[in-house]
Amino acid sequence: MPDLSTTPTRHTELVDQAVARLSPRWTTWTLQTIQQHGPMRLADINSALPWVGVHAMAQIVRRMQTSNLLDRPQVGVYDLTPVGRDAQHVHRALSAWHRTHLTDRTASLAEAERVEDALGRLRGKGTIPLLHALAQHGPLPNGALRDEAGLSTGSFHYRITQLQTDQLITRTSPFSGRGAEYTLTSAARGLTPVYAELAEFAREANPATSLPDEHGATAQHAIRASAAVHRSPVASSELFSHIPDSQPRVPAYVTALTHPSRTR
Repeated sequence: MPDLSTTPTRHTELVDQAVARLSPRWTTWTLQTIQQHGPMRLADINSALPWVGVHAMAQIVRRMQTSNLLDRPQVGVYDLTPVGRDAQHVHRALSAWHRTHLTDRTASLAEAERVEDALGRLRGKGTIPLLHALAQHGPLPNGALRDEAGLSTGSFHYRITQLQTDQLITRTSPFSGRGAEYTLTSAARGLTPVYAELAEFAREANPATSLPDEHGATAQHAIRASAAVHRSPVASSELFSHIPDSQPRVPAYVTALTHPSRTR
């Protein structure tokens, strides 16, 4: 299996694209609700998700149409597009990661909320480049990490603080003096199968995207192979330099009937 870290910039872009498409609030809940029930009218979606207002839900489905996650097979009826259906692979990986690494504080979360919480930890300018830089180079001090991620000083400090709050990075020393560096937490190191699924999702959502590698071929097959491997309970590969631990299998979709407990 090829080492997908040989094209880091291209893969961070793919992961960023997928997170941007899937992370807006209520996207996961809407996708999983329609996945479970089939084509639905807006009023029926609202009935299944009563904590989302009618006007807000109308805006959500319009945004999801623009993002090519939803289609209208007939007037007033919404269904998943092929891209929307492909999101279930990402949801499985995110839910498995969340259950494995964050169950101590979030055991009561519904599956859809678990996925949205995980996506919330990955979204935001600079998040994926920062995580990728630490995966590639190991612990780094402030300046080197900021330069690797290509962020301004203000953006860097905001994002690095958020990543610490989200339990994805930590300091090698509690002191900020010389020798203190940032490093990935065990939770962040377990994101490998999530990265693979996000990259594959972005490639499938934008089939015209070509990722030529240094030998003139394309990296598309490598992404597909990696994502397929990570869906298998017995195989593993690499993305962003880490080999994942085995992850528990979870249902493709579970729509809870309780109000979600966390809003990012």
